[in-house]
Amino acid sequence: MTDRVILRAFMAGLIDRAGGVDAAAAAIGARLGAEVSKGSISKRMSGQLDWPLVEIMALEDAVGDPCVRRWLARSLPEVGQAQSLMQGVAEAAREHGEAVAAVMELAAGKGCEGRARKEIADALVALKALAARMEAPE
Repeated sequence: MTDRVILRAFMAGLIDRAGGVDAAAAAIGARLGAEVSKGSISKRMSGQLDWPLVEIMALEDAVGDPCVRRWLARSLPEVGQAQSLMQGVAEAAREHGEAVAAVMELAAGKGCEGRARKEIADALVALKALAARMEAPE
């Protein structure tokens, strides 16, 4: 899907949630202090005109959902890097917890040594993957 198609889908959803084209035009106009025509909104929805950022932000604020801003932020390299690191941390934490639980079960006489070794190995793999993500160039 192209960025224009995605943006149009976001904006169509915001317009629906605002109460339709009339309500969206009124909300945008109120925020900008200038009238916005329903025809311009319709042309933007059909792809004949592009959406100005100030109108996107006005409609997002009116609806209470900055969905376009979130979508745009995800494309920033530093956001992608942070998300990748957080995924690595989550995976390492999960694997670590499973390893600790398996060893504790073994120590209590209820676990299996093979499972404990496997969980420790999985935790080490997750930590090595996290270390590799940290070494990756930004």
